[in-house]
Amino acid sequence: MNKIRRNDSFFEKKRKNIDNSQPTKRAFSAMKIVKTRLYNRVEDDFLANYLIVYIEKEIAERFTIDMIIDDFYSIKERRAQLK
Repeated sequence: MNKIRRNDSFFEKKRKNIDNSQPTKRAFSAMKIVKTRLYNRVEDDFLANYLIVYIEKEIAERFTIDMIIDDFYSIKERRAQLK
């Protein structure tokens, strides 16, 4: 009889642990979905931007590094000086 009570107690604890872990599992599942969607979006944006530069490479060849830095610097004031 004593052994049965111990086993019941063991399974009761296991059941409580399973119930407590469900919200955590749902949270991680949701984070995985969001992360995957964001990753795919970033990848698609990068690919689209890269293709534009590749397709218009004749125009892109005219840009110099200094021109890009000047344009980036003029967008807003930076803490670190780029030039």
